[in-house]
Amino acid sequence: MTETDDLKIVEQLFDRDEQVLGRIAEQYNGLYKKVLRQLLSDNEDVIECENDVLLAVWNSIPPNRPQNFRAYICKLARNIGINRFKYNTRAKRGDGYTVILDELSEAIPDRMAGDSYIRRENKQQFDAVITKFLKELDPETRVFFVRRYYYLETVSSLAKRYEVSENKVAVRLFRARKKLRKLLDEEGVAL
Repeated sequence: MTETDDLKIVEQLFDRDEQVLGRIAEQYNGLYKKVLRQLLSDNEDVIECENDVLLAVWNSIPPNRPQNFRAYICKLARNIGINRFKYNTRAKRGDGYTVILDELSEAIPDRMAGDSYIRRENKQQFDAVITKFLKELDPETRVFFVRRYYYLETVSSLAKRYEVSENKVAVRLFRARKKLRKLLDEEGVAL
């Protein structure tokens, strides 16, 4: 693409000529797709963001009149890719971590939920209780507990992995959390 071709594209966008989007996709798709692939690992996200780039070009020109269309489209692609990456990671945190923290709040008192409290006040005692707790669990429940609360696996994936019902996994985890709470109370960690 030459600078003259880029200026023609910008003029077509100002004229609201929808056919220019096909031309942009044809000539710049490889460029903005490369930018998106550097930010996103999921091919479906890349494909979806490719369309978002074209929409962003259409919505931003006019009023913007970029002097360097190539750089402009790369910047749009980068911003869209970053936003998708943030959305994906935020969604993962929101879905998995919130549920798991809610489950663990049954066993660990609110004042201990912050890791900084545990580190400052009684980390060694807390670690010793957790170690004792894990040793006292039967092997299957221990695996469920560690895979759920350390590796953040879902109950359904645990059930599939170990060929048991989701109810069995959920009940075992519930009983383990109750046992942990009781042990923390007995050891004087939870007041």
